[in-house]
Amino acid sequence: MSEDLKKEMEKLRQEIAKLKEQIKELSPQEEKKRKYGIYIDVGNRVRDYVKDIMECVVEGIHGELEKSVLIGPRGVKIIKRRKPSIEETEYNLSKTAEIMNALSHEHRLKILKELMSGGKYINELQEKLSEITTSTLSSHLKVLEEVGLVVQEKVRGRYLITMPGRAAYKMAVRTVKFFE
Repeated sequence: MSEDLKKEMEKLRQEIAKLKEQIKELSPQEEKKRKYGIYIDVGNRVRDYVKDIMECVVEGIHGELEKSVLIGPRGVKIIKRRKPSIEETEYNLSKTAEIMNALSHEHRLKILKELMSGGKYINELQEKLSEITTSTLSSHLKVLEEVGLVVQEKVRGRYLITMPGRAAYKMAVRTVKFFE
């Protein structure tokens, strides 16, 4: 082979390697463009936040399905709510303070974390959270119930985390990550 041909082949190899690298960089965006019609890179923080919210929604749906199947033959009673007025949509500071107060204790956050994986009886929670005494555990569960983050099945007595409870827990964890 002539020297010119070798140089030309080496140039082509380098150009092919460069194109392969460019294809690797474009592949995720191009794949998403083909799949969804559009792709916008929103950065890791936003993607992580959206992922957390979607996980919360999926877990909530799973929890609600579990409740409706296991609570009783009639399932969960669905209540239609009217759309709130503008005044009602503004922050209700006392309700916000109640929820923040419920989330302000490490033991309550541990309880919510345990309930994220599914309903548990008080003895199961006691086994998992052995550092919390039974009476303290009961009082923490009562606080979480009063603000609507946890419910207790009437028939079985099992504790379940609510959709707002899941969202509140995820937001608390995300808030800490945001400030780190």
